[in-house]
Amino acid sequence: MVEVFPRLLPPLWVTIKVSFISLFLAFFLGLFLGTINSIFSKFNPINLISRTYVWLVLCTPIIIQIYAAYLLLPKVGIKLDVFWIGVIALTFNSTGYQTEISRASISSIAKGQYEAAKTLGMNIFTTMIFVILPQAIKRMLPATANEASHLIKASAVLSVIALLELHKAAINLQGNSFKFVELLALQAILYLPLVLGTSYIATYLQKNKDSSSNINLVK
Repeated sequence: MVEVFPRLLPPLWVTIKVSFISLFLAFFLGLFLGTINSIFSKFNPINLISRTYVWLVLCTPIIIQIYAAYLLLPKVGIKLDVFWIGVIALTFNSTGYQTEISRASISSIAKGQYEAAKTLGMNIFTTMIFVILPQAIKRMLPATANEASHLIKASAVLSVIALLELHKAAINLQGNSFKFVELLALQAILYLPLVLGTSYIATYLQKNKDSSSNINLVK
């Protein structure tokens, strides 16, 4: 197995890139949608579209979302490399979860924070930017680190659109070497530090969040 290990390192780098680019994009898109949902909390077209999107993400398998991106984007004139199709598919999926993470984190901030900001003459948008979001983002980080772990594992499904990430490269090597069990074990060894690393970060952030005090306008 020593001879095939170096051949899996470039695909491993592809796995890392596609996962963390998707996480970066999903974090900010989810934060935006979660904030919009919180600002316009009453039933309205904006919330209807956002909640329909989240429902679609949560209720459909990721493989369908990947195939949809791969097959539908060219039909509307968007022709991209499979790497960026993979980024779009993973971002589409992760944004749904990040939207819910953001919405729940914002909702967990005490209502008194809004009232205190209002008495200082701050409107809802200023309150969100300078008071609510700094606290909510801190609460989002443990769940976001867990989402990173999810994306690393989900990236293996991108093998169905022939993206040469870690799992796809291992499949190709299995066909040539017939070392199926060995390559499965090698995949697990390479995925393990990535997933354990992000899980450790999530645990650390959760402990740090629980042990530290928030800076609030009201106590």
